[in-house]
Amino acid sequence: MSSPDAAAAQAQRHGRNCPKLDYSKAVSEQTPARGQAPPGPVSSEETRAPTESRALPKSTSFRTGAAIVIAVAIGLILWLALRNTGSGGAKAVSPADLQSLATSVGHPVFWLGQVDGDTNELTRKSNGTIIVRYLPPGVGVGAQGQYWSVATYPFPGAFAAIKRAFRAGGATEIKLAHGGLAEYLNTNPNNVHAAYPGIPYQVEVFAPAGQAVALVRAGKLTSFGGPQGGSVAPKPRAASAAELKSLARSLGHPIYWAGTKKGYTYELTRTPNGNVSIRYLPPGVRVGAKGAYLSVGTYPFPGALSGIQRAARQKGQRTIKLKGGGLALYNPKIPTDLHLAYPGSNYQVEVFDPAAKTRQLVASGAITIIR
Repeated sequence: MSSPDAAAAQAQRHGRNCPKLDYSKAVSEQTPARGQAPPGPVSSEETRAPTESRALPKSTSFRTGAAIVIAVAIGLILWLALRNTGSGGAKAVSPADLQSLATSVGHPVFWLGQVDGDTNELTRKSNGTIIVRYLPPGVGVGAQGQYWSVATYPFPGAFAAIKRAFRAGGATEIKLAHGGLAEYLNTNPNNVHAAYPGIPYQVEVFAPAGQAVALVRAGKLTSFGGPQGGSVAPKPRAASAAELKSLARSLGHPIYWAGTKKGYTYELTRTPNGNVSIRYLPPGVRVGAKGAYLSVGTYPFPGALSGIQRAARQKGQRTIKLKGGGLALYNPKIPTDLHLAYPGSNYQVEVFDPAAKTRQLVASGAITIIR
């Protein structure tokens, strides 16, 4: 009774995925699982990225040494061009080497954790910048190309600068565990900048195809000698029907629900990766309470209908044709859970009902867009 985490779907790289969450359980019971891969059949195929990233033109150089600074309203943020970091002086290192480095320099060294099969490439700049780049199998140290990269560089007042950049507009905020804060320009999800209170170093995460945002939101950013990884658990809140309608307008994409229910509390939960869930709490049940209740989740899923169609070919799956060309998918052995999608939409919907009436709800047209 689970569905894929959108950030995991978007952060596929070299045939590997970030861990997925047991989304259904998190929605219905407010008990998010960590690092578990869901068994639920939503997409029977994985779209794999090429095993070798495309190299950038040689004219695009790594500009850390130039210490390029861009003014963001009243704050200054150092923006790194991590897209093409191949350079002399790089070497392959182990996690133990990075731990020793952090100890010797006396400050945190950030990375994304060990990725199986990848080579950890370390580059140190004369200005104090430390870069860890992830090279997939077959890519040599110092190679030019677009690969995951994490830079740690000196920046007095880094945390305050991140906050000013967010207030200046045009950027999106990501709250990190341990009081950290990250932000990225809405026009560039390939680069995320992060900082932590009391640490005079700023961090940049680069990953192509918008994966940097997904990685940071998933809590992958961690360090030796400083803050460890982890994400901030979303807090549910009560929302009125009017507030849900306002949210749908502000997000600019559909949000689904099961309509109004007299006397019920609509519990709204939004996760950093874009999932929006509405849980129906009966009278007397408090927001955040444990227990399974009717829940409807809307979450990003590129090519959502195609995923449903592919999964429908698996043995034991059943479908329901919906108005407007939509398609719902369910497994008769799991009557509490159902997934659906519509043509042209990059959002998939999950309906969970502990009373096992998901098919009736969907077939009757009760699951609708909030308008």
